[in-house]
Amino acid sequence: MKLISAKFQNFRLLRDLRLDFSTSDDRKLTVIRASNESGKTTILNALQWALYGNDALPNKGRDHRLFPVDWDISDGRAIPISVQVDFEVPTSELKGNKTERYCLIRSVEETTDGHKQNPKIELFKMTETGADPINPPEAQIAKLLLPSNLREVFFIDGDRALGFIEADSPADKRKRVQNAIRSLLGLDVIESGLKHLGNTISELNKDSKNIGSDTELPQIATELAEINERIKRLENERDDAKQQLDKVNQCLDEKQAEIEAALIKGDQEELSRKLKRTQTELKRIREEEQKLVSEHSQMFRKPELFRDLLAPVLEQSFQKLDELRDKGKLPRTTIPVLLERLTGVTCICGETLDQHSEDGKRRRAHIEQLISESRTADDLQKRLTDLYYGSLVMKPVDLNTEQHWTTTYNNTLQRLEELKAPRVDLEKEQAALEAQLDSIGNTDIQELRSTKQDYIVQRDRFNKTHIENESELGKLKGEHRSLTATHKNLVTKHRRGRQILARLDATRDIEQVLKNSYDRITNEELQKVSQLMNTLFLEMIGADAEQGAIIQKAEISDRFEILVYGPNEQALDPGKDLNGASRRALTIAFILALTKVSEVSAPNVIDTPLGMMDGFVKRSVLKTAIQESSQLILFLTRSEIKDCEDIIKNEAGNVITITNSAHYPNILVNDPHIDEPQALRCECKDLGECKLCKRRTDVEVEGVSSPRPWGLWFRK
Repeated sequence: MKLISAKFQNFRLLRDLRLDFSTSDDRKLTVIRASNESGKTTILNALQWALYGNDALPNKGRDHRLFPVDWDISDGRAIPISVQVDFEVPTSELKGNKTERYCLIRSVEETTDGHKQNPKIELFKMTETGADPINPPEAQIAKLLLPSNLREVFFIDGDRALGFIEADSPADKRKRVQNAIRSLLGLDVIESGLKHLGNTISELNKDSKNIGSDTELPQIATELAEINERIKRLENERDDAKQQLDKVNQCLDEKQAEIEAALIKGDQEELSRKLKRTQTELKRIREEEQKLVSEHSQMFRKPELFRDLLAPVLEQSFQKLDELRDKGKLPRTTIPVLLERLTGVTCICGETLDQHSEDGKRRRAHIEQLISESRTADDLQKRLTDLYYGSLVMKPVDLNTEQHWTTTYNNTLQRLEELKAPRVDLEKEQAALEAQLDSIGNTDIQELRSTKQDYIVQRDRFNKTHIENESELGKLKGEHRSLTATHKNLVTKHRRGRQILARLDATRDIEQVLKNSYDRITNEELQKVSQLMNTLFLEMIGADAEQGAIIQKAEISDRFEILVYGPNEQALDPGKDLNGASRRALTIAFILALTKVSEVSAPNVIDTPLGMMDGFVKRSVLKTAIQESSQLILFLTRSEIKDCEDIIKNEAGNVITITNSAHYPNILVNDPHIDEPQALRCECKDLGECKLCKRRTDVEVEGVSSPRPWGLWFRK
């Protein structure tokens, strides 16, 4: 099948637009160049709606308005919407490469509330004499077009296509890949055929019950029917157990990955213990630092500081005071001593001071006279005495180095400095541990391991069920073969039985052929798709395994998973470990490989396939897609086309530029003189620029060329 042209009427932004596609085998590429919000995705949706109906629309057409969004149809009238697609298919003739051309028109009327009415589909076969209508069209359309389950393989939104390697869950990815492979390789058709043949065999076995008059044949036929039912039931249970086993194994892999990721971040319990130890040690060091800081402050108020600072001056002063002391002038302590003696009856010399005796009175009077004379001594001597006794603490003595204030001061500073390094290290360690704990969040490794163990129990249970079913199936199939041989011998005794037997043999032969085909496709053909996908992908991204590239290989597993490997067979997650360009390249490689191996001839219509790509990868993906596709229709932005102009010039059979009239004046230079938003096809050829599609890219500002933000443009 090849698309020839398409015409759109009132389909959202496509008010009146016609596109012509290249059908040449030499120039298979059609490029539709359009900027964002110019109708690329709308064209893709409109083509699918024309070919497949509402099921191809977002949300299957529910709450999806088709008519232009700016139209005011409050008067209740319905807007006619239609899409016409011309296409060709190979003829049914065995000789030659002739094609037949058809025209498909799908139309509907839609009101402002989204109500659709008068849906209509028409199909015409184009002949030399005109257009011959085909009625009813639905049955013929189903034969001519690709099956609806292949639609998303050939009509691709660049972002949605990443669902083959990006999805909310691995199960979703596998399902999408599996559905695409099953549809294109015809596995679903074979499965349907095998189911039908199985029912036919059961019916033929039932018919054999009524042959002849003996009772053994009906009994064996009944046993065969029962065994067939048991085999079907066990095969369903086995397949279900296998499916559940695959899911549990996938969950195990995911849980193990979570555990490994959590372990890389750290064990929450162990990290909490480390953090507590670190905080305790850090608190001790900070308290010791605070104590030393306090000591450091107190040192500036200690006498030792002044003693050491005033040592030269104090030494001379104490020398003078010592001289006065040696002369007996210091210290002046006689008055307190004499007063103390007067309270007793004995003098310091041992003589009596008893006031009742003449000698005692005389001595006491003499002491009182000395006290009186001392009291009249000059004030300077008293001050010298006070100075002497008050400054004894400052008197220099013989001190070793360790006793000096400067030594104590330096020791304190040194201890503070010694505590600084471990404190800083502990603060860093504390911050790192807190960050690790924050990154772990609520992840509990023990809980993850417990969940993993639950999955292991489930895996073992499903695996046991699978093995038991396989064993039971083996026994039943052995019984079935034995009973089938006996049944065959009994049936051949009757003429009608021989007829039924012939039909049974033929049906079983066909069944075996289909089973062989199914096995071959699931093994050989799937391997072909996997190998070709790997070749195309590595070619697209320029990865050479022999040169030590980061990406070494891509493959499709027997569980329908797209896998990617790095050096040393290290598994990479395509959805996380590959950059945007590589993810898109891998998706396109998978689709092209699947299309090639299935030998389905159909157009690949892709919206924005080269997004997030640059340089070599973009050019390589484009060249590979052109080479492998039978008809390639690409919706490209100008940024995607950049650096690929020469490839498009040499390979494209048709280049169409679509412009949104609403982009004037912010983006478009010239006024298209259309008031409402509309996708317009300009008349420029190839990748040139005409009056309609000429865009604002640079402006002259005071003689300097510089890009100007779109929002700053204004209509003059």
